[in-house]
Amino acid sequence: MSLSSSPSAVQFADPMTTSGLADVPGEDGVSQDNVEFTRFEQQDGVASWLLSLVSQSVLPHLIGLDTGAQIWNTIVSLYGSKTTSRLMFYRRALHSQRKGDLPMKEFLMKIKSYCDNLASCGEIISEREHVTAILNGLPSEYESVISIILASQLPYSVQNLSVPMMPSMMPAPWPHSPG
Repeated sequence: MSLSSSPSAVQFADPMTTSGLADVPGEDGVSQDNVEFTRFEQQDGVASWLLSLVSQSVLPHLIGLDTGAQIWNTIVSLYGSKTTSRLMFYRRALHSQRKGDLPMKEFLMKIKSYCDNLASCGEIISEREHVTAILNGLPSEYESVISIILASQLPYSVQNLSVPMMPSMMPAPWPHSPG
C-alpha cells in the first residue's frame, strides 16, 4: 500500500469520511468491520508503543510520522550506522587481539568479551570462529598446543581449548602414597 493510499490520522478524524468508523455498511446494507479502521488502530498502537519507548532526545526526529513502520524506519536510520560501526570495531578487535604479556585468563576473557559484544549487536560468533581467534592470538611458544589442536579430527570447543592452556584450571595430580 502506498503512502498516499494509506489512511492518515486526518482522514480518520474527518467526520465526513467513513474511514474513521469502526463499522461501515456493507454492499448488502449490513454493518461490517471497517478493515482500514482496524489497520489504522493497529498501526496507531504500534506507533504509540514505539513513541513511549524512545528517549526525549529522539522524539524531535519522529515529529510528523504517523505509522509504526515510519517511526521504526527512522529509528533504524538514526542508529543503524552506529551498530554497524560497533560490529566492525569488535570484529576487528576480536581478530587482532594478541596474548602478548597478558595472563592467559585475561587474554581468553578479552576474546570472550569481544564475542559477547558482537552478540549484543546481533552477530553471533560461532564456536569455530571463537577458537580461531584464540589460536591466532597465541605467541609462538604455544605452537605445540596449536599443532595438536589443528591436527585433531574432532572440533575443539572454547572450553576444551581453555583447559590445556591454563595450568591453573587443570586438576591437581593425585597425591602419591608413600611407599
